[in-house]
Amino acid sequence: MELIRGVMVVVALLGLGALGASFAGRWWAWGDSLAVARSTLGLAGLVWLVLCGLAGAMTWGWVGALWLVVLAALAPVGWAKWRPETGGAAALVLYQKNMNFRMPSVEPLLADILEVAPDLVTLQEVDADNRAILAALAERYPGQHSCDFTGVGGPAVLAKWPVLETACGYGWAAMQVDHPDGAFWLVSVHLHWPAPHAQHAHLAQALPELAALEGPVFMGGDFNMVPWSGAMARVGEAVGGVMVGKARLSIEQIGGKLWLPIDHVLAPKGWGGRSVTRPQLGSDHFGVVAELVAP
Repeated sequence: MELIRGVMVVVALLGLGALGASFAGRWWAWGDSLAVARSTLGLAGLVWLVLCGLAGAMTWGWVGALWLVVLAALAPVGWAKWRPETGGAAALVLYQKNMNFRMPSVEPLLADILEVAPDLVTLQEVDADNRAILAALAERYPGQHSCDFTGVGGPAVLAKWPVLETACGYGWAAMQVDHPDGAFWLVSVHLHWPAPHAQHAHLAQALPELAALEGPVFMGGDFNMVPWSGAMARVGEAVGGVMVGKARLSIEQIGGKLWLPIDHVLAPKGWGGRSVTRPQLGSDHFGVVAELVAP
């Protein structure tokens, strides 16, 4: 029995170590991979700690203290999912969508964009087969710019206003929009998956490029990362932006068994807003529409 209790304590300590490591994504690639699983790690840890108390592997005082530690680690997740959203009239509306290079037809997405009638659109996985959507939206959105990326297609940006300047970087497309109230940058970004894939190295190249953009930045993208991660904090710092709205479950994987909030919209600091999801429309990603409220 003592051996079992000892094993239970070791498992609890390993779980707490993994939970702590999920905050190390700024410096360690696997830290953000653990951040993706932070909810699972934390909730499983709470249950395991109770079992440790029932089995006598820990005193209830230790169980209670460690519960507080785990709840504190879960607080950023809860805040991202349930924080209040900003009210008031929207100064801009941005439609974010990873089209998916396997999208069988662009017509459903085209109809949805026209129905929502956003001011700005950010797209990812735009390739030779689905880029017809850009031409179809050219009259409504004369400001357009796209860049090449990987074999699954590149990022693109669209706006109702003319273009002053454009730029391409590693996994992102940007254009400076000639808005009546002042020019700003619109950026579409598509990051690689986290470790064991190349997201950490991707950010090492892309963040200095994005930081070089001068002026306000509005960004939509498939970040392949959760809002409470080190990666998202670093992107926000590079462009001077904050995430708009709550974390929205924007992709389903493994036959719908795994849902992740990885598509986000960022606006300059001081801006607020709210977000809603749109249907998949032939993609594995849901659309995210953000209503942006000016300071």
